[in-house]
Amino acid sequence: MTKVYLAHSISTRGEFEDSKRVANEIRSLGFEVYAAAENDSINDKSNDPTPLDIYDGDIDEIINADIFVVNLSGGLQDGTISEIGFVAGWNEMLEVSDKYIEGLAHNTIPIIAYTSNARLLQPQFSDGIPSASANHLVLGMISKWGEFVGSEDDMLAELGRMSAPQDYYSSELEGVMTVDDVF
Repeated sequence: MTKVYLAHSISTRGEFEDSKRVANEIRSLGFEVYAAAENDSINDKSNDPTPLDIYDGDIDEIINADIFVVNLSGGLQDGTISEIGFVAGWNEMLEVSDKYIEGLAHNTIPIIAYTSNARLLQPQFSDGIPSASANHLVLGMISKWGEFVGSEDDMLAELGRMSAPQDYYSSELEGVMTVDDVF
């Protein structure tokens, strides 16, 4: 089963619960999902996890993921942005090592980014200042290793296409993405 790592802000109760809801939406498409909000060993703070416990818990899950899905909200997302940076760095390391070590078998982790922030999808401007923003270095990482698909519904549609591999090979379906488009 294809494994998805869901990177989603979980600092507030609302974000925490929304992360679990989104994980269940992705599971309904037939994916195995890791969502940090569901990992009580590191996110039940009564367990007193150390920063190293959190790092080890999440990084192992990222490395073992087939797809990295991220909710880029444009808010304070230190952990989520760090996860994007790790995936981009991991993919860069695999790409560079492949150039020097012949026959190295590796799979980069594609990034599928979306936003739950309507202001990122349709920002308003006042005196040239947008109502929301996303860091362009982060957007560059996403662009190199995947894509920003838009809304949560767009992300679920993209994953839905990926979970129906027969659609990738049907020449009769106009506008359906191919495997090369995704990876």
